[in-house]
Amino acid sequence: ENIIEYSADFRFYLTTKFRNPHYLPEVAVKVTLLNFMITLVGLQDQLLNIVVAKEKPELAEEKTRLVVEGAENKKKLEETENKILKVLASSSGNILDDETAINILSASKVLANEIAEKQAVAETMEAEIDAARQGYVPVAFKGAVLFFVVADLA
Repeated sequence: ENIIEYSADFRFYLTTKFRNPHYLPEVAVKVTLLNFMITLVGLQDQLLNIVVAKEKPELAEEKTRLVVEGAENKKKLEETENKILKVLASSSGNILDDETAINILSASKVLANEIAEKQAVAETMEAEIDAARQGYVPVAFKGAVLFFVVADLA
């Protein structure tokens, strides 16, 4: 790996013709999407994210971490499911006699339980973060209303 220096002022803009582009959670938490066909609720949500990131950066970072962790857990579960399906498809005869299949099934059960525990903790933390974010909803709402008032005046 090489370390590349960059300017904190660097900005990279992309445009698309898609009406509602969908990005992976890992990408979505690292970029700001600006939809010029935005609704009041959509703009309010974006402004809420910005306000919370400025006022309580630790909450924004934790929320980002939870989103990325959730995506990683989902990916791990999907990989485990694929392993199980592969073993079941390639198994010949009685599956209970196949030691590899039994090991994979046991490991996948342990992994699924670990992920379920992590998700339960993440849901609790996310509820706490969302409760703290609710205090900034009036600011985001007023900002969104101001945007549409100015847009209507233009």
